[in-house]
Amino acid sequence: MPMQQKPTSKIYIVLCLALGAILLSCGGSGSAVEVYGENRTPESNPVIKQTEVISKASKPPLLSVVVIGDSLTVGSEMYGVSLTRSLLNAGVLDVVVSAENGRTTSEGVDKLEDSMVVDGAVVIALGTNDVAMASPELFATQIDRAVAAVPETVKIFWLNLYTDQWISDDAYNAKIIEKASAHPNLSVMDFESFASPTWVEEDGIHLTPDGYIQRTRFILQELGLN
Repeated sequence: MPMQQKPTSKIYIVLCLALGAILLSCGGSGSAVEVYGENRTPESNPVIKQTEVISKASKPPLLSVVVIGDSLTVGSEMYGVSLTRSLLNAGVLDVVVSAENGRTTSEGVDKLEDSMVVDGAVVIALGTNDVAMASPELFATQIDRAVAAVPETVKIFWLNLYTDQWISDDAYNAKIIEKASAHPNLSVMDFESFASPTWVEEDGIHLTPDGYIQRTRFILQELGLN
């Protein structure tokens, strides 16, 4: 009788071993996935690499923008989405918009010198109040002052004049072009060519609400912040 029970014991042992192997196999699949996840590095992960590329491409071309203007820039702050908010919405991290009614170019350059800008870009929207109070030659010296107030690495954009006054602003706009050709970091924002006569109020200087909205859009466009 004992000799007849041995095959049964062997079969039982074999079945137990087989069952144990199956259980070990099932438990090991979880460990394999976990180890694979731990071994993955940013260098070998295509999803992370793609995220890095997108992040670099989405960086704004300008991190800092300073705008110095007169009553026309005051208007750009009042109508539609303000110039300050528009620049921030476009991704600029540091925005300063300084605008005062009646500000002359000399007064605006004083403000620029006090601001001590060291990087980013500067937008100057001055000159309208100089047309009746100064001369194109004096205006040109103020442009030189503005350029000297910032490092050569700072880009200056000068928004030219657009008026419908009895005194022409052509000589002043010509000075902006002349100085832009002399200073590598100075560019002209040619608002005069962009603007429409329908945007000008009856005084021939200030703009309609829509004109101010379009002016803000133009500034962002010229800065490459569409």
